[in-house]
This record gives sequence, structure tokens and C-alpha cells, in this order.
Amino acid sequence: MKFSEKWLREWIDPKVNSNTLHEQISSAGIEVEDIENFESKFNGVVVGQIIQCFFHSQSQNLKILKVDIGKKKLLNIVCGASNCFNGMKVAVATIGATLPKNIKINQRVLKGELSEGMLCSFFELGIFVNDNKIIEFPQETLIGTNVNDYLSLNDNIIKVSVTSNRPDGLSLLGLSRNIAAINNLKISPLIYKSAPVVIQEKIDINVHAKKKCINFLGRIIKDININVETPFWMKKKLFFSDVLSENIITNIINYVLIEVGQPLNALNSDNINGSIIVRMAKDKENIFLNNNIKISLNENILVFSDTNKILSLPGNINSNIVDVNKNTKNIFLSSFLIDRKSISYIIKKMNFNKVLEYYNYGIDPSLQNYAIEYATDLIIKICGGMSGPIIGEKNNLDIYKKNTIRLYHQKLNKIIGFFIDIITISNILYSLDYQLNFQKNFWDVIPPSWRFDILIEEDVISDILRIYGYNNISLTPLKEFLNYRKENTLIDSLLKKSAIILINQGYYEVINYGFVDPKIQSLIFPNKKTLLLSNPISQDMSCMRLSLWPGLLKNISYNKNRQQQSIRIFESGLCFSVDKTEKLGVKQEIFLAAAISGNYIKENWYHKIRKMDFYDLKGDLESILELLCKLNHIEFRHEIISGLHPKQSASIYFKNHLIGSIGAIDPRLEKKLNVNSATFLFEISLNNFLDIEPFKIREISKFPTIRRDIAILISEDIVVNNVIKKCKQFFINQKVEINLFDIYFCKEFHNKKKSLGISFIFQNEQRTLKDDEINLMINDCIGVLEEKFQAVLRK
Repeated sequence: MKFSEKWLREWIDPKVNSNTLHEQISSAGIEVEDIENFESKFNGVVVGQIIQCFFHSQSQNLKILKVDIGKKKLLNIVCGASNCFNGMKVAVATIGATLPKNIKINQRVLKGELSEGMLCSFFELGIFVNDNKIIEFPQETLIGTNVNDYLSLNDNIIKVSVTSNRPDGLSLLGLSRNIAAINNLKISPLIYKSAPVVIQEKIDINVHAKKKCINFLGRIIKDININVETPFWMKKKLFFSDVLSENIITNIINYVLIEVGQPLNALNSDNINGSIIVRMAKDKENIFLNNNIKISLNENILVFSDTNKILSLPGNINSNIVDVNKNTKNIFLSSFLIDRKSISYIIKKMNFNKVLEYYNYGIDPSLQNYAIEYATDLIIKICGGMSGPIIGEKNNLDIYKKNTIRLYHQKLNKIIGFFIDIITISNILYSLDYQLNFQKNFWDVIPPSWRFDILIEEDVISDILRIYGYNNISLTPLKEFLNYRKENTLIDSLLKKSAIILINQGYYEVINYGFVDPKIQSLIFPNKKTLLLSNPISQDMSCMRLSLWPGLLKNISYNKNRQQQSIRIFESGLCFSVDKTEKLGVKQEIFLAAAISGNYIKENWYHKIRKMDFYDLKGDLESILELLCKLNHIEFRHEIISGLHPKQSASIYFKNHLIGSIGAIDPRLEKKLNVNSATFLFEISLNNFLDIEPFKIREISKFPTIRRDIAILISEDIVVNNVIKKCKQFFINQKVEINLFDIYFCKEFHNKKKSLGISFIFQNEQRTLKDDEINLMINDCIGVLEEKFQAVLRK
């Protein structure tokens, strides 16, 4: 909702500056989304009076005016406006005046006549976009008055955003109540302006939708002049609220809506046959709107009809037959309350509009009569006309019912964490229009009719606290004695070390919610049970994560859509799985995961661009594992893993215990998850490293290293890791670094063989090793490989 600050101050005007007022709206629990300072963009424009008006001798489209602006000499102005007449008070842009869009008024000659100024419309002054008529001021306006001062356009335009539990923020009346409570003021009570019942004509209302909460009121107003000009004071306010219309009835309805938060609707009563029937639509029944728009309805949608046609839908969606237009003389002005469930069906069918927003959030039932009387009074004063009696039909009074809530003083102080005395609490509740009954240590309170969100004791406490002021809460630090378990401290250390390594490798850390989209999670892990939330934030955050992968893949998709060509990200956090052996049947594990996607390096002139691959990620993971537990106890085994490429995936084992997995994203999921083929992930559980022994610092050997390389032929089916593992087992009592540096395939190799190039780097801490003993050890190792894998040494 948008409104001007001056309009709000007509309702409540605390002695605070604009910034403080805006802060008070926010502290009342209503977000101030934007504040725009509106300043007039013209000067040198004054009020003048037309003394003479006659047609130009050379053009029937131009008039020559003699205009008095309070100076000794009358101005001679040539004007093409059709609505000029003698005695009219007008806005005159004098010589040297500036108008919006940097227009400067100069003296000029038009068809032989000197023009010493210009008569202005509101549009030419930068307001009321569709208003091109020359401004006509009231006759009591003083000649020579500065138009800028007279119109008083300089203002702050405030835009507030209201959550569904705070419908009181959708009106100036509701905002005023909150500001009054904060400043310990009282707003003026609403004065009911009952329009006189001059005619006895009425339209009966029959509610056939018995299962719905319907409170329907309305009256006929006859002989109105719908083509009158909207008064300037109303135009200005509606212009600042972005709801100014050319239709005076629509403007009055919008004016009442913004002021008191009560939606009204007006129909052409001449086209209503018989009574108004509130019912459910028939299946495939149609309503025809303006511009030949046809909407097909179903039996879940509430409609207002007469005996033979649908008149309108909630949300002021009117049939073209009864919609108010410039030829309308008689109207039926109505107000109705309906339950939110009925609105939800209409919202699904139609586009959400401002009026539906009010119904969806909730409307104060106590102001229905007031809104109709208020709008009627404005219509008769501006448009003329005669009003009939208000006819009503209410088939469900539960909408008025408010439950009594018991508020305990002790519980209030316990929840907020400090002491507020009884008198202060009572005064706040009174200022918020609660009905109170105070006993020894508690209050029985009934919330006001416009606060649908106050349902339990905690809601009342929240209401008290926002008026008391969060800034007034003393800054007392919490005193808690928490016993951290040793493994938490160890995991924190592991996470910190891992993060340092990954950040140094060019990774960015991300933090995602523990809630994920169940559809995405089921794509990656189709056979795993998930934990669904009973009251989720949204549908795409309705289940607890089994893994960190769904969040990381969502991050990759987001960055890919924003032209990021190289992505390296990692995350750590709790994951949740179903396990009946655990407390509450839920197992919680801390995981570390990373994902890479796209190009290995940024485009440059020196290196060729290539996509990242499995071994880039595996190398980064091995850097972490080397730091955590040494790679001697780590094994990568090729296995089929859900969500990963069947030919590029491996399970990770630490001392023969499964700790995680690594691989490329499954090609079948790339399009569904919006990632490309160069996307790789790993994930390890840090709970498996809680019992590792800390590394001991050792002295570096001062004796030289000696390297030996061998090349062996083995069967293509043998896993390379098994060969390296066997070599390490053979040299378990020696300090030897064993590394695979080459794999070679060739057609000359028979029976599907492959060649492995393996390096052995020896170093002793007490002496320099001799060639003979190294050669002997290498030969013995080759013998073991020949026996185990039928390996053949290549010469």
C-alpha cells in the first residue's frame, strides 16, 4: 500500500519528524518498503483570473485571454484550451517560469498575437497524467497566490509491505492505531456519517451458499452525476497512492479502501434483474468482462448473480453489463465479508488484485456499515443523488467471534527475558484496544476485531513487546553454561583445516538451508526415505536434507544461469536420515561436500581452456584426506552410486569403513538439475574421523632419497589401486613413497593388457641406502606382483 505522509498525519500527527515516524511504522511490525520524496518540478506559476476571453481572429481553435495575476498590467495570453471562460480562476505560468521536462516559458507571438504566459493543466505541472484540462481553482482562491504553495505537493510517499497476519497495516486507520499506541496518543473516534434515506427502493439479497461465511450489505443510490470532476484534495491523495482513476465512483471506493481498509463495490443497479443471489457458480458457467474477456468458472467459485446472469466475483471483478461507466445514473453500493477459503479458489482462477489481497488477509467486520455510510456521504456530496436503506444478509456470525486469551504476568516476563510492570502492560493493552479483565497475576484479554492474528498468549506478548519497543530492551548478555562434547571441538578443527585447503584451491564456501525440495532430493536419491516437515516455509523447502548435494547443485544452477563459467564451491553441515536405532529415529551426521563445474581456469592467452574433470576434484579431496588421516588408510573403490555417473563414481573408504563418495553427476539428471556435463561432487562424513590420532612431529631425514622406476604389464581388468596397495604392504616396514606416474595401452599388448609405470622413492633416517639392497627389495616386490597379479616386468 502507498500513501502520502500528510494524509497519514491527518489521522494521527505525533510530534515527531518524518524519519522517526517511518521508524515507528516499522517498529509496529509493518515493513516500510520504500520512501519517495515528491517535490513539485515547476516554479513561477501563480493563480490568475480570466478577465476577457474571445476567439482569435485568424483561428477558431485559439482564444485570446486577458488574465489578471495581481499585477498592474493584465497579461495577454493566447490559449487553445476549450474550457476557458470569463471569471475562471486558472494556473498561469508567467514569463521565465519553468515546467517539468525543463520547459521554460518565454514571450512569443502566435498568429500575430503576443502571448505573455501559459495556462496550465495538472498534466503540464507533472501530476494527474490523464488530466489535460486547464486547471480551474475555486472562486475564493486569491489572485497571485503561488500555485506551488496552494497545491502543497511536496510530500513523502510511503510504501508499506504487509504480511498476511497483519491486515491492520493495509489502511491509514490501522496504521494510525499503531502509531497512537507507540506515542501514547488517542486517535479521534470514527464519526458515523449516516446518509439520509430519501428513497425506499432496495434490492433483496439472498445467500444460497450456506456453507460459506457471508456478510453482505448494500444500498441503492439514484440520480448521481458520474461525470463530475474528482475534487483536487482526493485526486492528490489517490495520485500519490497510484490508484487515481477517471471514474469518480472508483476513486471514492479506493479512497475509503485506503483510509479504513474496507473494500466496496458498485454495480449499475438498472441492469440488475430481481434480487442479488450469493451462490456457487455452475460448472463451465461464464462471466463476460469489459474488452470482450470471457472467464469460464467452476463450482468452487463464489459468485454474485441476479435471477438470470452473473453480476460479479469477489475482488470487484464485474460483468460488463453491470460495470459502472460514464452513462450510469443509479448504482448499487455493496460491502461483503467472505471466508479465506472462498477467496483461494478465485485467486487460483484469476490474477491476484488489490481487493482480493484485502479479503485474503482479513477485513474488520465491525466497519462494514461505516464504510458504506462513509462512501455514500462522499458520493452524495460530490456526485449528488439519493440513497436508499441499507439491506443486509448475514448467514454466519462466527466471523465476529473472538476468544478470550489468558495472559500470565510471570510467563510474559520469562519469555521476553526481563521485567515489565503490570501498569505498563495494562496501558499498552488498553492503547491497542484490547478488552481487559485483570486478576491477581494474569489478564483475561479479548483482542480488537481487526486483529485476526491474535490467537494465543504468545501473540499477545509479541503485541506488547512491539509497542514497548525493542530498543528499550536492556542489553543483558545471556548466561548459559554449555558443555561441549570433545568430538564437536575436533570436528570444528577438521572443518577449519578443510576449509583453508579448499579456499586456497579457489573454492567459495556456501551456506544453504537444512530444508530442501523433496522433488530434487528424490531425483538424486530415489530409494532413500526422507523426513518431511509438517509446517514447511515453502513447498521447495519442505523436507530435511539427506545430503549436501541438493543445495550445492542448486547453487551451481543459479550461478550457471548468471553466466559463471568456472564454479568451485563447498559446504559443511548437518544432514538427516531415518534411523530407528537413533534418538527420535533420526540420525544426524556432519558432512563436508564440494562441487566443481565448468572450465578449469579462466580464459587466457597462454593456456588452453579445458573442462574440469573427475581427477581435479579427486586431487582436491586427497589434499584434505592427506591432512586429516594420511592417504595410507584411504581407498577409492569404483561403485554404482545414486545420482552419479555409473562409469565415473567411486566410494571412499577409511580403514575399510565407508565415509563418502565422489563422481560426476549422472547424465540423466543434468537437464533436470540445470547443470552441465562437467559437474563433479564429493561428500564425506566427518563423524568417521573422531578417533584419529593426532600427527606426531618427526625430524626430517638428512640422508638422500633414491628413486627407482618400474614398468609392468598386467591384465586390463585389475584395479590399479590394488597393485599400489600391494606394493605398500610389501614395504610396510620401510619409508618408501610409491606413486603411479603412467598408464599405457597399446595394440601390441596381447590379451587386453595395460602397462603401469610405478615410482619408488626410498629414504632412510639413519644412513644412506646402497644400490644393491634397493635393487634386491625392488626385485622381491616384483616377484610378489608376479605371483599376485601375474605381472610381467617390461624391459
